[in-house]
Amino acid sequence: MHLNFNFLGRFTQDLLQGAWLTLVISFFALILSFALGLCVALMRSSKSRVLQAMGRIWVEFLRNTPFLVQLYFFYFGLPELGIKTDPVVTSIIALGINGSAPNCEVIRAGLLAVKTGYYESAYALGYSSFQTFRYIVLPISLRIAFKPLTSNCINLVLTSSVAFSITVNDLMGVSKTIAAQTAKPFEVYIFIMLAYCVFTFIISFVSKAIDRKISIRL
Repeated sequence: MHLNFNFLGRFTQDLLQGAWLTLVISFFALILSFALGLCVALMRSSKSRVLQAMGRIWVEFLRNTPFLVQLYFFYFGLPELGIKTDPVVTSIIALGINGSAPNCEVIRAGLLAVKTGYYESAYALGYSSFQTFRYIVLPISLRIAFKPLTSNCINLVLTSSVAFSITVNDLMGVSKTIAAQTAKPFEVYIFIMLAYCVFTFIISFVSKAIDRKISIRL
């Protein structure tokens, strides 16, 4: 079998646009997943049993249903209720909500890892409960959770490839079009796999550099 990747040069612009859209979707979905994950983690760490139950239901529901089904629900199901969104916006929302479940568990673990001595020291210095959480507990817990949050980020970038199924022309969507036009799916998908490897390697490399700067020992 003779491999020839030269034909991909004709589709450079399309591939770059697809890669850019993949990064845009991943970036905004990452922000949304972190914000929602933090909120749900606080709910699960709350003293209120109602909030704890709501947070647990949120996490368990998202973790036990396929992402593709969730994506289809938002794109095909919500219009039946009169709620219509752009495919890109739908992808960001679906990825953000789906990613909030693992982020919640990671952030909650970070909160639980903060020793009681930090609370006692803060109270001794006259900090209120909110100030203790805002200035001491939350920064420490996020530094602890940074490495596993990075793994969740990488998973989110890889999962974003499913967005092509609702007509999003991201890197995966563009690659399917190119494969259909050229009848060379083997070369196309090898290239796309390498492209995703580059994305995730860059994220991993940067995150390790950041983690060395912010790592903390309890």
